[in-house]
Amino acid sequence: MTARSPLDAVLERASALADAARLIRTLTAALADVPLMLPDGLPHLPAAATRLAAGIPALEGELLLSDAALVANVELLARALGLDGAASLCARITGDELATAALQGDWPAIAAAGVRLDCAPDAFVTLCDFAARPALRAGRAAVDGLLAAARWRRGTCPACGAPPLLAELGAAERERRLRCGRCAAAWAFPRLRCPACDASEHRNFRYLHGEGDGDSRRAEVCDGCGTYLKTVAVLDPLSPEQLLEMDLATAALDAEAIALGLRHV
Repeated sequence: MTARSPLDAVLERASALADAARLIRTLTAALADVPLMLPDGLPHLPAAATRLAAGIPALEGELLLSDAALVANVELLARALGLDGAASLCARITGDELATAALQGDWPAIAAAGVRLDCAPDAFVTLCDFAARPALRAGRAAVDGLLAAARWRRGTCPACGAPPLLAELGAAERERRLRCGRCAAAWAFPRLRCPACDASEHRNFRYLHGEGDGDSRRAEVCDGCGTYLKTVAVLDPLSPEQLLEMDLATAALDAEAIALGLRHV
């Protein structure tokens, strides 16, 4: 029997999230068939170590997949979603500019490519984002040892440079770890410090709580820069799939924060 997830409980009382849940689960199931293979010699570990020491994400500039590999993954995802015709449009792009943009999270460039290909920009961004994630996760796994030894102090991912999707609080809330939704990296970050603006004054922070969640799920707000980050209490680190499901399961916190004029870090 499949274990019940936090998202299942939320879907029972928030049916409006059902379509988004099906989308996420379809994409993650399709990605389970994608081999986590990287080009020979990549990532280049000495260069990654040098970048980390300079405060630059370890995987920055590493071409972890080609356009051909990206297109293959997009086609796989599109078939899973019943979008066979849209996926074949990717084949019009040559070189590695599309894969580079997807790895870097350059969504305006991806959206513009979707327009050129007569593909809905938002759909194309989602497909390319998820299509790049297996390579990013494989690249992050390859540099895990470097990440563990690095003294990373930034609020963005030390592996791929993406902003954190959410934060995890461990036992007794002694440690906050930020989690990347793209490569699934985890890195320690001070609890009273804003990942967006680096503010650390207690008066800058407040919390938004979901109904019935107490402190187990909340949004931490920085009034200094007007950003928020959702935080969840966990016993063990969330898997990449669980991260996405937890993000959707806490969508009510996003709605509350956005209604207050806040933006995600």
